[in-house]
Amino acid sequence: MNETHLTQIRNYLLDKKLPIDILMEVQDHFVSQISDLEKDENLSFVEAFSRTKRSWDNELKPYWKGELNLEDVSDFMRKMKRQIETENFWTALKYSSVPLILILLAANFSGPHFFMIFTIVLLLGTIGYALVNYVRDFRQFRLAKKYAPYVLTLHQHSVFIFLVLFSPVINILGTLEKSPEKYQKILSFSDGFGELFFVVISLLIVLFGVFYSLLSQKQYLRQIEKVKPFLKYLKMS
Repeated sequence: MNETHLTQIRNYLLDKKLPIDILMEVQDHFVSQISDLEKDENLSFVEAFSRTKRSWDNELKPYWKGELNLEDVSDFMRKMKRQIETENFWTALKYSSVPLILILLAANFSGPHFFMIFTIVLLLGTIGYALVNYVRDFRQFRLAKKYAPYVLTLHQHSVFIFLVLFSPVINILGTLEKSPEKYQKILSFSDGFGELFFVVISLLIVLFGVFYSLLSQKQYLRQIEKVKPFLKYLKMS
């Protein structure tokens, strides 16, 4: 298979608006499938390519499925996006439950001052780590903006979720610093369930968002290394 054939495959898949990391995987399948047809059935490239496109047509055909997102999306992309989001959701939930449990333990088995300092350090530490990670690899994250007409990887939309969490974190820390005894009393199950539920959910949302962002950053950096060789075929915005 020569470079002209590879260009035809690449251009066909680019027209399908696939994220580039996924496009590269699909391209490998196309190349393998076409090569097998050429070898096993003695077909020309044009015939093998045409048959391969037909075999993928249902999965790669974009259409609107009555969703909130009004863009046409293929079933293949719906499946890939759902798979990534589900995996990230449960992993972020698992990781965020650890600091939440530590905060609850501190609320029940320590004094107000230690509880306040511990919670502040924990919250600022997690969101600060996400910020440092983002700044450290800013050039890598910037690539998604440089190639804005394309989606380089589905992970790129979630790498900066932590930025919108600074406001709720400041609110939580302000309330905690003003009245650590009251905050500790709520988390030590001494007050009503309503206040406990609200505080726990607030903490969980913040921690979940930070860890979801950290996971997306890690996966983005991993995928962008795979995508870099393909960037020469794309137009910068």
